Amino acid sequence: MLAADKLLLQSNVKQRSIELREKELKLFNQNFSAICTQSAIMAGFTLTTFVEIDLPPEKQLAKTMLHFFVTCSICVNFTCVAMVTFVNVWGGGKALRGEDGSMDYAVDAMNSERTFIFSLFGAGVLATLGCVFAVTWILMEPEVAMVASVIVLSAFYMVCSEARRIRQRFRLEDDEATSFSDLRSIFPTSSQKRRDEDDSIVSPVRKGM
Repeated sequence: MLAADKLLLQSNVKQRSIELREKELKLFNQNFSAICTQSAIMAGFTLTTFVEIDLPPEKQLAKTMLHFFVTCSICVNFTCVAMVTFVNVWGGGKALRGEDGSMDYAVDAMNSERTFIFSLFGAGVLATLGCVFAVTWILMEPEVAMVASVIVLSAFYMVCSEARRIRQRFRLEDDEATSFSDLRSIFPTSSQKRRDEDDSIVSPVRKGM
């Protein structure tokens, strides 16, 4: 009887732990999906800008800058969309349809992919601003283009500085983050489950003897 109660308690703790990890999984899916949407919008905006703008032949430097930033923006943003799709689809599948312990592995792996995905998103934002910078020198008069360039460069600086500031403000150190690794030691393994189930069956038989 005690063995069965112990097994039930361990199973309940494990179930609650999985529910908490599922909240993390949903949080990552929501965050990555938001990034994916924004990256797709920026890639579409950049591609449309490149197709619709008439490029004057005399502005070679501005054209070169536009071609460079358009290529970077499209490639980086599409890569970000692809990475988010891979992580959400394969990570979610691993978490829900994998073997015992797959939820913990999938959530931890998705957490480790955040830095790369956020870096791609940041690079996509900066590349899109670079496209705007190049377009100002193609479509505007030099005096107006100088003013617009100052605004674009200010936005460039604000994105970088504020991203660094906000990241430091909400950064979690290793000792501050909530960890579920200490609960794994009390989770029943497959062999332990079979052993406890055998004990729960054998014990009443022995008592009857």
